[in-house]
Amino acid sequence: MPAAPDDAFHHRLAGIGDEPAVLGLMRAFYTEEHLVFDELVAQRAVRELLTHPDFGLILLMESAGAIVGHAALTFGFSLEFHGRYALLDELYLIPAVRGRGWSRHCLEIVADTAKAHGMAALRLEVNHANVRARSTYLKAGFQDDRRDLFSRWL
Repeated sequence: MPAAPDDAFHHRLAGIGDEPAVLGLMRAFYTEEHLVFDELVAQRAVRELLTHPDFGLILLMESAGAIVGHAALTFGFSLEFHGRYALLDELYLIPAVRGRGWSRHCLEIVADTAKAHGMAALRLEVNHANVRARSTYLKAGFQDDRRDLFSRWL
């Protein structure tokens, strides 16, 4: 794994005791992205992910003893992607630590984690209007598949 751009930056696997911190980060992320945040629904989903490692995992990013971000990685299966793949479902760093190269480092951590879990590919989605994130992902080796994601709530 590449060295962190700053010795004070590191990551760890989130556990059930980290649920409040994850929910706080999600709330901030959803606010920035103008997404609907329902505390109870989010809590149920976070708890399910934290207690079922076959579904995926959450990594917490830390600096100077404080949690400064998270990455949620979920696992799926696709014939097109030759088997198991990981979806980088969420990546969020608090505004105070942005601009230090840590997002790119987080992407390497996520890629290494996915590979260590036997994933054949790593996917993510990004809002068309989020130019900064799109640029970061392209520089990190992701390709724009030029597809639109469709959803249907069940």
